[in-house]
Amino acid sequence: MEKTILLQLSKSAILANVKSETFLTGEIDKSVDQKAIALAYHEQAGNDAYQERLLSRGMETNLEELKTHLSDYLSSSGSSTADNIGSVEEGDIIKITLIVSDRFNTGYTNSLAKLSSKYIEEATIMDWWKPINDKRTSLYAQFVERDLAAIKRCFNKTAPVAPSYKYPTSLTVNGSAIDIGVGEEHTVTYAISDGAIDDIEVRIEDSLICQSGRSAEGFTVIGKQLGHTYIQLYSRHNEELNKTIHVYVTDQA
Repeated sequence: MEKTILLQLSKSAILANVKSETFLTGEIDKSVDQKAIALAYHEQAGNDAYQERLLSRGMETNLEELKTHLSDYLSSSGSSTADNIGSVEEGDIIKITLIVSDRFNTGYTNSLAKLSSKYIEEATIMDWWKPINDKRTSLYAQFVERDLAAIKRCFNKTAPVAPSYKYPTSLTVNGSAIDIGVGEEHTVTYAISDGAIDDIEVRIEDSLICQSGRSAEGFTVIGKQLGHTYIQLYSRHNEELNKTIHVYVTDQA
């Protein structure tokens, strides 16, 4: 069994977080070393057209990288092109459709969306700093690996749910006594509460006088020797739910 979940990521939010993080880092570097103004300029992802193109390309690349890590769960968007498998873009929103086990804890859907955004953000920052800051590139590479590990943990399956059954709450038997001859057969029919599983069994007080077995209609009673005994129909899951039927075996056959 499977179910479908939808992740929705905001492109503008991802880019805003990338710019905010790189700007803050550049400002810190300038405050530590006034000679680092040129370095800070390159560290900070700004709003000019060239930088916007670089950031957008980096974000798209890392989105595709994310999809490779989710490949076991990706659903085709219905597009005829492989580029669109697993995600579609509607304005600012990236929608990723995943097909997961029915034991997937849907409480993790929102976490998975946030972690996916975080992965793209931190991978984009890592790529931005690769040409200019080895130390921070290495740091963000660790962040990216941590994000991937957290994403994978979201797919841990919940424990199987024990099946539930509706057991009988009522038992109705047709008749309270039967008269049969030696070798004669009689079928005892019964009814249980609607929708319940049939867990009805039968026990015999004296198996020398009669014997019983299940039939398509209920239970068959066969007389073996003269005498009186009784059989009891009962629920295997609730022995308090039972009915007693007296059996009289006569010489009539």
